[in-house]
Amino acid sequence: MSAESIEQRIQRAQSLRLKRMIWGYANHACTALAVTGLYLGGFLPLAPVMVFFASSILIGTLLVLFLQFGINLRFRDPSMTMVQILWPVLPSLYVMFFVALPQGRIVFLLLAVGGLMFGTLALNRRQMLTIAWLFWLGYLGLVLMLTWLKPDHVYWPLEAVTLFAYGSVLSIIAYLGSFISHLRQQLGARNRELKHANLELVELATRDPLTSLPNRRTVMEQFEREVARSDRQTPGPKALGISVLDIDHFKRINDTYGHQAGDEILRKVSQTIAATIRKGDYIGRIGGEEFLIIFPDTSPDFTVPAAERIRRSVEALRFDALPEGYRVTVSQGVALHQPGESLDVTFKRADEALYQAKNSGRNQVLAA
Repeated sequence: MSAESIEQRIQRAQSLRLKRMIWGYANHACTALAVTGLYLGGFLPLAPVMVFFASSILIGTLLVLFLQFGINLRFRDPSMTMVQILWPVLPSLYVMFFVALPQGRIVFLLLAVGGLMFGTLALNRRQMLTIAWLFWLGYLGLVLMLTWLKPDHVYWPLEAVTLFAYGSVLSIIAYLGSFISHLRQQLGARNRELKHANLELVELATRDPLTSLPNRRTVMEQFEREVARSDRQTPGPKALGISVLDIDHFKRINDTYGHQAGDEILRKVSQTIAATIRKGDYIGRIGGEEFLIIFPDTSPDFTVPAAERIRRSVEALRFDALPEGYRVTVSQGVALHQPGESLDVTFKRADEALYQAKNSGRNQVLAA
């Protein structure tokens, strides 16, 4: 995978994390509206309200900057899920301390439950329960502090029921949320397995399993596309060329030295051809020991020399399964596609040139 594609994947992931962060801000905006309503109703003084908004903006800005500068990528969880769920608790607990009525504090407890649901996007059961009990302990600490500093703001029979109900609801949501998160992870794993299986099926359907080259159907489809593209172009010095290549005496090699030797020859010859042709050229295995090489945007002055380079490269190969000094050679028939000519006619001309090359002593290139 190229460095550019990795960079693109990182950018897409960061963009998704930013969207999730915005969703979290929407939940915190509801808390901000509740704070505003309590202030307008006379249940909150102005000073803690200002502290709430200032701290919320400061923490939210820091989290966005972490994303913008990629600092979050250094963390085990780049999405900072637990941090995003927990950070709104601090300004909320602070402002809850100044709410005059116990009923007003329940609003914040309800909104905190909504924040916990964001954990279903990434957290496991242990993490969800950790957050749930941190929420509960935070509220318990708040009630204890109010009992110490503002006892007139606490009615313990109501607070005890609230603490019990709040702990129960948080636990249930943590369990259900972690179950949903586990299902999402399983679904993601199954989707990845399915994608991998589909890629393997595509590979099996389009690639020759021995040489890893495109198979006959795939290379002929490519040939058909190149013919159509060539016919659309304005006539000029460039044309579409092909070479039909056959390994000489391949059946004799199989019969004499075994199929393992033949397989080694097919693999090594295919690798050599692929390494010799240009980047824009195309090669596929069309049968036993036959290959089709496509030369787009070529000319008579290039096609035959290119095929000749392939022939020399193959002749220079050495094989462990063959005796010292044994040379594997190839014969090739080369043809240029003529305007208006069908794919079959062009291929037939190259195939006939290959037949002539084999009848003329093999290990040579002949042009149609």
